[in-house]
Amino acid sequence: MKGTALDCFESAVLDPVEPPWLSDFDIFLEELKANFGTHNPVGKAEAELEGLRMHESHQGMKYFIKFQQLAACVQWGDAALHCQAYNGLAKRIKDDMVHHDKLNTLTGR
Repeated sequence: MKGTALDCFESAVLDPVEPPWLSDFDIFLEELKANFGTHNPVGKAEAELEGLRMHESHQGMKYFIKFQQLAACVQWGDAALHCQAYNGLAKRIKDDMVHHDKLNTLTGR
């Protein structure tokens, strides 16, 4: 360990009274997650989804794979996901979409 993790655990390791997590790896992992893991994985996924943008030079597949990974972690309705999927598309794709029928779902059905 180094940095913040070392700072967090160093005093407990040096203490003459051994903490339970020092001799049980599962408890140690729980301690690590409690101190350094994401405290709100759904909130993190929502923030990533809101910030997800397809770069102009990228193909849509990479964008939609990441989008689906994040969408599976949130509790958004179809309308919100549809809107967010569109908002994150590259401008060139949005510009081309005006020449096609509007989709009402992410699956296009």
